[in-house]
This record gives sequence, structure tokens and C-alpha cells, in this order.
Amino acid sequence: MSALLDNESIIRWLHILSGITWIGMLYFFNLVNLPLLKFQLKKPYEANMAEKATGPILVKSLFWFRWGAAFTVLFGLLLLEIERQETGDLRGYLLDNGLQSYAILMGVFFGLVMAFNVWFIIWPRQQKVLANNKAIAASSDEAQKKVLADANAPMVKEATLASRTNTWLSVPMLWGMVLGAHGYGTGIDNTLSAWAVPVAVLALILLLMVAYSRVPAKKA
Repeated sequence: MSALLDNESIIRWLHILSGITWIGMLYFFNLVNLPLLKFQLKKPYEANMAEKATGPILVKSLFWFRWGAAFTVLFGLLLLEIERQETGDLRGYLLDNGLQSYAILMGVFFGLVMAFNVWFIIWPRQQKVLANNKAIAASSDEAQKKVLADANAPMVKEATLASRTNTWLSVPMLWGMVLGAHGYGTGIDNTLSAWAVPVAVLALILLLMVAYSRVPAKKA
């Protein structure tokens, strides 16, 4: 494990690269794809996913989405291991370093919650929905199509809610991921007052994202 100390920059770069891949796909799904499908959380069965969603594109997108999440978490944990090796006191690094510690813990916590949502809520349901959509597209039995579409409805709703939750959590998660490690140094005020403006900006961005995600797409 001592080799980690010699490659911290590469691991940090991979951590950020994986995060860009993961969050980029997340924003595509929630800020572009769902509005174009005119998706309604209250009536998800009204979205004809078999016709409107392009299966191969979705499968490929979900591949980068879930593995981006996995490697973001993996490289993040490796960075924590590097800190443990360097300081010999990971607990002190995470708990006794002022507001910077809170930023790091926030990034780690939200990152783990989001990765859990990806692998244990979104992906399992998307697998079943994709299989049902394939059966719907291949079937000529309207009754069978309705049964499959009704089966999709709760799974689509749950996956979408988890995905939108991840979109909102990504704002403070990225704050903790980046500024927890790079936002403070010698001569920089690490007090609550120093956080007032950036936290207000984060809150504004979050509100704008939530509002935008609820705006239906305009017809071409």
C-alpha cells in the first residue's frame, strides 16, 4: 500500500475523472433526457418508454453511469487511505480539521448515499424496465403490453426519484469532494463566516436545478 503515496496525484485525477463521468451522465438523465420524454412522476405509465427511449443508448449510458459511480467511490476511499498512511490519524483528519473536515465528510457521506442509489435502487429497476420495454416492443398483445407497462410504473417512479435525489445531492457532494481537499490553505479563513457566500451560491444552484427539473420540455 505504500505505493499509493507515490501516486496520489494520479489517484486524485482518476477520482475527479470518474466523478465527471458519473455526474455528467446523471445530469444528462435528469436535465436533458427526462424533460424530453415529458416524464410525469405522478403518472409514469403515460410515458411510452418502449417507443420514446432508445434502448441501446440507455444501456450504454447506464454502463458509464454506474461504473463512474463505483470508481468515484473507489478512488475516493483510496485517497482516504493515503491520508491515513501520511498522517497516521485518519480520525483526526476527518473530525479535527475544522470546517474543512465537515466538507470532506459531507462529500464522502453523500457520495456513498448516491452510489448506493445507483447500484441498489436505480440499476436493478432499470434492468427490469428495459426487459419489460423489450417485451412490450415485441408483443402484439395489447393486454400483455398493459400488464408490462403497469409493472414498469412503480419501478420507473422509484428509479426516477432516486436519480433526481442524486442530482440534488450532487451539488453539496461536489462541494465536499473538491473544496474539502483544495479549498483551504494557509491564510484562508476556515470559519463559518467564510462559508456564507459559497453556501448561499450552492443553495441557489440547488434551487435552480430543482426548478429546472420540473419544467416540461417545449415542443419543437
